[in-house]
Amino acid sequence: MTAEASTQARAQSGVRINRRHIFVLSLAFGAAHIADRNIGRVAEMAPHSERTGLKPHLDTAMVQRIKSISNIFEVGAPRADFGYIEDLGDGRGYTITQYGFVTNELETGWIIERYTDLAAANSLTPFLAQLPPKASGTDSAKLAGFAKAWGRELARGPFLQQACDEVADRLYFNPAMEAARTLGVTLPVGRLILYDTILQHGGGEDPDSFGAILERARKTVAAHEEDGEVEFLNAFLKVRRRVLADPANSETADVWRQSVGRVDALSGLLAHNPGLEPPVLVMSDDFNAEVA
Repeated sequence: MTAEASTQARAQSGVRINRRHIFVLSLAFGAAHIADRNIGRVAEMAPHSERTGLKPHLDTAMVQRIKSISNIFEVGAPRADFGYIEDLGDGRGYTITQYGFVTNELETGWIIERYTDLAAANSLTPFLAQLPPKASGTDSAKLAGFAKAWGRELARGPFLQQACDEVADRLYFNPAMEAARTLGVTLPVGRLILYDTILQHGGGEDPDSFGAILERARKTVAAHEEDGEVEFLNAFLKVRRRVLADPANSETADVWRQSVGRVDALSGLLAHNPGLEPPVLVMSDDFNAEVA
């Protein structure tokens, strides 16, 4: 078995996490924001007072590199897997793509609505009636044919992928970059850490969420104002690892415990390649992959 195949097998068996997408969404403005509790007070959570030199935007290559590393954790390989669709039997309907969208959340409906804007006549639009907010999105009988329709539309062209990327950026990547800007996180690996945490844990107010992890990390370093970005990120990862090893939500405890290698790999990058200079070696007991 190749290193990539081995990583993919481990990732799909243990890293596909059922996140709780608890975001405060402003649909009127087409934007998603992490709840005020998470980001509204992040100016008070910054690892240090110096916030100069933060680039407002990452170049395209770095954005892709960050997403590719999280893809390794989600689907076992750097390349995106928009064709991944599976009913995991977890009560959340279908789990879709490397982003882990689920049909019992509003997100899948948003993807289909955006896709319909781009490709009006398609075989996914009829399923909107079976998805939130109109239905639960978990009834396998009512979703019969959904997986085939997804694959069929994916094969038609790039528009379904585009819709997925747009929704994922709105839910995960853009809020992570805004958090980095507000916190003064400048290292590429720091931005990766924030993005990957929101992607896996979601935002919101529960004790396993991004906001809760951030708050606990802030308290860890609050007494040491001289602590810099690396120290803060190390504290953040230590808290995140403890959350995965012993989450408050018992429903996800077993599978979350299997994903601590995700944090170990990020800790390795923080120590050895904070600039994410290619090739990026993503390694832990569970992962062994390379991102160009």
